[in-house]
Amino acid sequence: MTQLPGDPATVWEYAAEHPGTDLVRRREVPRPESVEEVAKWEDPDGLGKVELYYAPAFWVLLPLSALGCLVRGTITSPEGHDWVGTVFGGIVQGPPWTLWLVWAGVGTWLLVALGVFALRASLTPEVRRANQWIFEHGVPHTLHRSPFTRDGGEGFISPTLIAIDHRLDDAQATRIHQALHTWLSDKAVQERLSHGTLRQPQQVVPAQEIFGPNAKGGYYVESVPGFGSPDDFEPHRWALITESRDERSEPHVTTVPAEKKLQRVRAKLRRRAARRSGR
Repeated sequence: MTQLPGDPATVWEYAAEHPGTDLVRRREVPRPESVEEVAKWEDPDGLGKVELYYAPAFWVLLPLSALGCLVRGTITSPEGHDWVGTVFGGIVQGPPWTLWLVWAGVGTWLLVALGVFALRASLTPEVRRANQWIFEHGVPHTLHRSPFTRDGGEGFISPTLIAIDHRLDDAQATRIHQALHTWLSDKAVQERLSHGTLRQPQQVVPAQEIFGPNAKGGYYVESVPGFGSPDDFEPHRWALITESRDERSEPHVTTVPAEKKLQRVRAKLRRRAARRSGR
C-alpha cells in the first residue's frame, strides 16, 4: 500500500493527546422526508432535468420542424424543388437529386436526435434508484472548513471541507476533526492533493482510509455541490453522505439546502402530495 504523507498514525495519536476545543455541532439533524425531496436536494436548480429531458426534446423538435418544411414544400411544389433554396436560405440549390440529399440529411438528423432522447430517457429509472438509495442510506454530516484551500485556476479558489457524522459522540467527533485538520495542514499532504497524486484522485476520502478503522465517521471532502468561493461558505452546514453501492465508486455527497430554502421545498412537496391524496 502506498505510504501516505503526513504520517497519519502519528497524527491520529496526536489528535488523541491534543483534541483541541470541542467541536461546535448542530443538533437539529435535517433528514429528507421523501425520495422526491432527495431529488430536489440533488437537483435544486432543475439543471438535471434540462440535461435529461428538455435539451434532448429540443433537439428532436428541430429536425421535426425541418421535416415539416420539407413535407409542406413537397405538397405545395410536388414537381419542383425551387422552394428548397427558399426554405434553406439559398444554401441548398442544384439538380433534382439535391432534394433527396436534403431529405436524407434531415432524416439522419432526426434519427440521431431520437436516439439521444431515448438514451437520456432510459436513464430515468437509474436516477430514481440513486435517489432512493440516498433516501434510505444517506447520513447527515456536519461540514467544517479544512485548512486546505484548492486552487481552481484563473484566480478562483474553493474551500475543502471536513465532514463529521452526526451520530458520533462529541469526543470521537472532536478527535476525528482534529486529526483531519492536522493532517490537511501538512504541506506535503496539500501538495499531493493539489496534484491529485494522493493514492488516486478522490473527491471524498473516508477518514478510516487515512487513519485506520477507528476513525470511521469522518471524511475529507474536496468539494460540495452548490458551494462557491470561501466567502460563500457558512460554517457547520449539512450534507448527506451516502456510501457507494459498489467498490468502484466513492461515497456520494448531497448538499442539504439552507433552512429557508429547505422549508420552501418541503412546503411545495407537501402541497403536491396533498393534492394527489385528495384526488
